[in-house]
Amino acid sequence: MDGNIAVWCVVVLLLAVSGCGGESVPEEYAGPPTVSGAVTLDGVSLAAVTVSFETSESGPFQAVTNDSGQYAFESEETTPPLGKYLVRITRSAAFGAAESDSESAAVPARYNSETELVVDVMSGQNPIDFPLMAGSEEMTGSEEDVTEE
Repeated sequence: MDGNIAVWCVVVLLLAVSGCGGESVPEEYAGPPTVSGAVTLDGVSLAAVTVSFETSESGPFQAVTNDSGQYAFESEETTPPLGKYLVRITRSAAFGAAESDSESAAVPARYNSETELVVDVMSGQNPIDFPLMAGSEEMTGSEEDVTEE
């Protein structure tokens, strides 16, 4: 009889502990981060540009856009961990662009060498688009995706 009481106590304890924990986390914010998005310049998709997420402690974590201007960090090892990042977008030398004036003509300096782009990578899905503007206009897009500093 004493054995049954002990078993019931353990069962009740397990049920009580499993019921604790507060609010559930929305699926898009749960788990390790995934980061992907699109890069456009004045509404035109930018193919073969490198998207670099950098901090003073680590990085850069880099992904290259495809023909449609889409990028994605493909594995857990190449995806930036949780945190705030400075983002640089440059023409990829691997795709035929020289590290010269042609790079700055393709992507304005305020998005690469003098970047103003800052993002916050959270757990779960991080769809982060970069709608770049060539002129002096303010950058458009969702403030929760990209901010300028």
